[in-house]
Amino acid sequence: MLPIAGSPAMHEKRGQVGFSLLEAIVALTILATAGLALFAAMNQSVQMAQRVEQARLADSAVRNAMAWMETVNPALAPSGEQRLGDVDLRWQSELVEPSRNSMTGHLQAGLFEVGLYTVTLDLRRDGQLLTTTQIRRVGYRQVREPDRL
Repeated sequence: MLPIAGSPAMHEKRGQVGFSLLEAIVALTILATAGLALFAAMNQSVQMAQRVEQARLADSAVRNAMAWMETVNPALAPSGEQRLGDVDLRWQSELVEPSRNSMTGHLQAGLFEVGLYTVTLDLRRDGQLLTTTQIRRVGYRQVREPDRL
């Protein structure tokens, strides 16, 4: 049997249909809060990925610079610049231990004078500093001629 229009049974059914404005506002608030949390997590992930990429680029640049510095004698080239791909390398050497004569196996002075250097490496990409690192290198300089027999 159908309720008669205007009867109390008809009014009860009408009050239960749909959402109230308060329910809609609460639902939108919950949805917005979840969206903001998701956005913050995604933003943090993107920033972390950028930091990881910067660290990877800096590590690669340091490895290349250290390999190239194997060819540099800090006693003869105490400072300088070199372009390594898209990275600019600048180095500055400082003598840590005073230079000494190298020794032969017969306890005689060798042909070279050697010293220990701290070499500071500055690596830049597009003018911006990627990283600065220090290495220790032995520098040498020939100070004697070999004896001719």
